[in-house]
Amino acid sequence: MTRASRARFAGDFQLRYRSHVHDHGMTSEQILTYDRAWYPFSLLLPYLSWVNHKWFEWNELNPGRSVHGAKEHADFDRWLEQLIPRLDALTCECHAKMAPSRSR
Repeated sequence: MTRASRARFAGDFQLRYRSHVHDHGMTSEQILTYDRAWYPFSLLLPYLSWVNHKWFEWNELNPGRSVHGAKEHADFDRWLEQLIPRLDALTCECHAKMAPSRSR
């Protein structure tokens, strides 16, 4: 992996992770604490599950674009950015079912 591709990946990952955090109505510290408690052996599992679900949603909206090249990744990231303002509700079942206990 080149320096440029590492930087591009880090930027993509940060956008996607920020979207994941926002989608769950938590700060990055809160979601890390939550995930550490519920998934101590795989902290990335909830994020990876979430981003795979978002790719599935994106694929449903974009039939025929199942091969994910640079254009698809860029379009997916733009789509996530458009979702962020609408992500004020908990939409992920894995965290939404715990919402009452988080607010205590």
